Amino acid sequence: MGAWFEHHFAWHGYTSRNEYRRWLPLIVAINMALLWAVHQFGARGMINFSDFGWVGTLSFVALLPYFIGWLLLTGRRLRSAGISRSWLIFAVLTINIPIGNFYVNISMIASCLLTAVAALARDQDTVPAV
Repeated sequence: MGAWFEHHFAWHGYTSRNEYRRWLPLIVAINMALLWAVHQFGARGMINFSDFGWVGTLSFVALLPYFIGWLLLTGRRLRSAGISRSWLIFAVLTINIPIGNFYVNISMIASCLLTAVAALARDQDTVPAV
């Protein structure tokens, strides 16, 4: 189990495009669920988990491994594609821009764009075979 975890979710190393695409259905499904949840339960472009008591705490604890796993997997994939991993900072920071009565969540947009780039970008020629 430790070797599997190390192979898929370590910060160092490489992840091929095909390997990343295996995780894509889960990533897309969770991102769609999060967009729906922000629309239904969010305020000012984000969800405050503490407003929901123990359900919010349980949701936060359940989503935390997903976010950490996505960050590590996408970071490895960007490295394999020759793209700087520093772009991930936009997905980690909480940036909400108000436009009238609507808030644009830049972090969610950045995570969706980084997922698309990671899934579509070609591997570098210098990436060693895993």
